[in-house]
Amino acid sequence: EKFDSNEVPVKWRSEISNGYSGPTVADGRVYVMDRPKTPAQAERVLCFDAKTGKKIWSQSYECVYKKVGYPNGPRASVTINDNRAYSLGTMGHLLCFDAAKGNVIWSKDLNSEYKIKLPVWAIAGSPLVEEGLVIVLIGGEDNACVVAFDKVTGKEKWRALGDRASYSSPIVIRQAGRKVL
Repeated sequence: EKFDSNEVPVKWRSEISNGYSGPTVADGRVYVMDRPKTPAQAERVLCFDAKTGKKIWSQSYECVYKKVGYPNGPRASVTINDNRAYSLGTMGHLLCFDAAKGNVIWSKDLNSEYKIKLPVWAIAGSPLVEEGLVIVLIGGEDNACVVAFDKVTGKEKWRALGDRASYSSPIVIRQAGRKVL
């Protein structure tokens, strides 16, 4: 009902660059994305020990923002499933990492592959893992608003809708006794 004091004590902190990505906590680790601007424009996925704040791993990839309102960093949170970490960057870089070690298992430049019609704040929805698939909302050409990839191999399994991307993450609900994406 109330805290013992006016503020919660800080357990640890770590300096990161700009970004809008919320932290994801899983298996004793904290994952977050940011955007260091030097020495080159890049996006980065970081993993910290949840108890100590010690950096476990970090992976960076070049990422120049083009026509992005508020270009201060990635928006989507990292999704964790079966010891894999899935990140989706502002310009459509989708990566699958070993969640514990940070090794890249597979990656895709969805903007190049699907010719994304980027909204003003670009890609913001976090990947959804459902029934062996990684599902992303990207707003690509040729009915690729929503695209599903095999979560292990990264191979496209299906795509749907000719709509532009929105800023929400895909979700699955039950409606009339059926799963609906």
